[in-house]
Amino acid sequence: MSKLTPTHIAILKSFSAQDGPVPIDQLSGLPTTGGTLEAHLDHLSSRGFLTRSGKAIALTEVGQAALAQAPAGTITKAWRKSASAPAPAAVEGQPDKLTKKARLIALLTVETGITIPDLAARLDWLPHTTRAAMTGLRKNGYTIDKLAPLEGTRSARYTLVEAG
Repeated sequence: MSKLTPTHIAILKSFSAQDGPVPIDQLSGLPTTGGTLEAHLDHLSSRGFLTRSGKAIALTEVGQAALAQAPAGTITKAWRKSASAPAPAAVEGQPDKLTKKARLIALLTVETGITIPDLAARLDWLPHTTRAAMTGLRKNGYTIDKLAPLEGTRSARYTLVEAG
């Protein structure tokens, strides 16, 4: 999992203010533009924070979880930051990224559940790694419900019930 920079957080924040997918040209006040913005959007989409459908982009549940866990001052600093200013130094004791475990927990909180192949794809993990991480959550006291597959599919769905 890569670190979320203040620019990444600012981009995610701009999408959180929108309702549903938004064409990129309709957003204003983004901290960067042009090819740099495209590179940031590609990075955030590849990590599961955003989804892209043509020219429309939407924030995912993982992106929402990342914003919820972002240090409070980071978001405002990124909006004020000029393109030429250096990135603010990390404050000791504050996480500068969303952990792999936190991303897994965020994906498992979906009420309809999520399948192992979908989890593996969204987390960019192999299926056996995903299953092992879920076992680790169970050992740490989390309760994970196994739901029946959706009609027409064979993969069971999983959802997080509660932390123990």
